[in-house]
Amino acid sequence: MNRQVIHIFLLILCTGKLYAQQNFRTKQEKGYFNVTEFGIYPGSAKIDVLGNKLSSSANIRSIRTTNGVFISPKLSLGLGIGLDGVDTDLYGFYNTFNLTADARYYLKNARSGFFFYGIVGPSIKIDDNFKEGFLINVGAGHKFTLGKSFVLVPSLGFDHQYFTNGPIKYNVESFAIKIGVLF
Repeated sequence: MNRQVIHIFLLILCTGKLYAQQNFRTKQEKGYFNVTEFGIYPGSAKIDVLGNKLSSSANIRSIRTTNGVFISPKLSLGLGIGLDGVDTDLYGFYNTFNLTADARYYLKNARSGFFFYGIVGPSIKIDDNFKEGFLINVGAGHKFTLGKSFVLVPSLGFDHQYFTNGPIKYNVESFAIKIGVLF
């Protein structure tokens, strides 16, 4: 008799667990989302001044916010804005305003897990020290769900930014270290 009760209890427990896993979907994997990220990107700049090639260290400090939608529990698309401060040894500090398109692919439908991202967009002039620019940022991260709706999204990646200022062309390549919050 006791054995039958234990078997029935285990059957109910396993059936409930399977049902819960089948219908599991976190708040962040459906509908609208916002992700706000802060980043530090250490790297180097290759500068072309009228055919003369120069190299310099470069560091970028970044803040970006993206609003978008989940197309499926594993894929999200969004549009964002951001501010980057690019500091080079040779030519000083540049502020950029970025308009970005953001795509993220989550490896599994779970509260925590790995994802890949890609961000592209133009850098818009807000200072007189550059004319136009473009950025590409790709990488991978991990989302950590901490509570009901607080999700931390640290990530590592590669950031490439291109700027021009008259005859001067900058190619800044950096290692992207970011921490963000997903709402």
